[in-house]
Amino acid sequence: MQFDSYTYALFLSLVFFIYWGLHRRLRWQNLFLLVASYVFYGWWDWRMLGLIMLTTLTTWGSVLMMRGDRSRSDKAWAAANVVLNVGILAVFKYLNFFKDSFVYLLGLFGVHPDWPTLNILLPVGISFYTFQAISYTIDAYRGDVKPTRDVVAFGVYIAFFPQLVAGPIERATNLLPQFLRVKSFDYATAVVGMRQILWGLAKKVIVADSIGYYVDQILYNPYHYTAWSMVWGGILFVVQIYADFSGYSDIAIGSARLLNIRLQPNFRYPFFSRNMKELWQRWHISLISWFRQYVYFPMGGSRRGKWRTALNVMVLFTLSGLWHGADWTFVIWGVTNGLLMLPFVFLPRKQLSAHASKRDIPRCLLTFFIFAMASIAFRANGVVHFQEICDVMFNTTWTQRPLHGQPLFYMVPFFLIEWAGRKHEFPLEHLPFPTWVRWAIYWALLIAISIIGLDRNMQFIYFQF
Repeated sequence: MQFDSYTYALFLSLVFFIYWGLHRRLRWQNLFLLVASYVFYGWWDWRMLGLIMLTTLTTWGSVLMMRGDRSRSDKAWAAANVVLNVGILAVFKYLNFFKDSFVYLLGLFGVHPDWPTLNILLPVGISFYTFQAISYTIDAYRGDVKPTRDVVAFGVYIAFFPQLVAGPIERATNLLPQFLRVKSFDYATAVVGMRQILWGLAKKVIVADSIGYYVDQILYNPYHYTAWSMVWGGILFVVQIYADFSGYSDIAIGSARLLNIRLQPNFRYPFFSRNMKELWQRWHISLISWFRQYVYFPMGGSRRGKWRTALNVMVLFTLSGLWHGADWTFVIWGVTNGLLMLPFVFLPRKQLSAHASKRDIPRCLLTFFIFAMASIAFRANGVVHFQEICDVMFNTTWTQRPLHGQPLFYMVPFFLIEWAGRKHEFPLEHLPFPTWVRWAIYWALLIAISIIGLDRNMQFIYFQF
């Protein structure tokens, strides 16, 4: 069930009215949310419901078996559940990747085994809900969250439909307690939620989908274009994926707000960052926070000297690249961004203001360009395709200007709106205009979304991860 579809609009409306019709009946509300979330997830493939139920029950049960004293028994239960969840993720997402890489390595030594490729269907959202299950297990072991005996509330925590498929990745310390207490309808929160859904739809349908057409045209067959076109394709791609993924996040957060449930922000205007460190504090915040909490800090973080910190940074970004997909291009992307972060390990830190100003625009543009070029590997369909793009970039003419300037029609207004609203969570959160102007903006966006097209079946990019 796509967020940018009339089906989801109907589904969300029904959930909203039934959920608040069960007001002050917490167990019934949670049970209804669990059923609704399973219906939402089963809309793609009902066969995968068994997998998410397995993750839910094994995680819930293993944590209940802990005594809460961090004993060897607790450690064994926590480790067993983490290994189980990582193992399930590895089988469904990485088995063929590791097998093919091993076969290639053997081929370098003249050994060519004929091992079959397994056709394993990748469950939608498995990377996201698996990480939430792991974080609950570790937090419970550490004593950061109290284990719950309410299996229905815990099931909603794992499968909550707005953020189930592509995040934000929530920690149990934030999300689970919200399903354990009675909530009251808040009109102001619901209004903000509707505005955020509208802005998310606008980013996805008007900006991301429209620009995506040109990204595919340019980068699909790079030998039909020149070096400047490859650069332009990389720039268009990062705008596309930002509008697409942050659009999804806005719809997810806005949908949760309708139910008076608060999800953490996943993006904070990353393209207005003045360096790469700031960009990664603003881009896919929930994922980087997860890796910092459960990988970077346990490895020592920045407490064991600069060289150890540099190693920890490289591990963090390499794993974050591999998390995105079972291909060496994602590893290349992660390593590249890790290398771009290393200067901030060894150089003195400078405190930046909360928001970029006009005089920071040149630095923002440079940071954006560096990130765009580093992200070309992310967009490539395999190492061979990435090599083709690089070959065109470095071995063809730079005299011919890039084709396809039409995306500027979408990009320029989009960035102007984002710049004007950069001090708020999203631009439509607070519009300093009279009521009739605000409503004119809302209706203009709705009409534009309808004309450009809901239900045109252009999947969100991060559904594949």
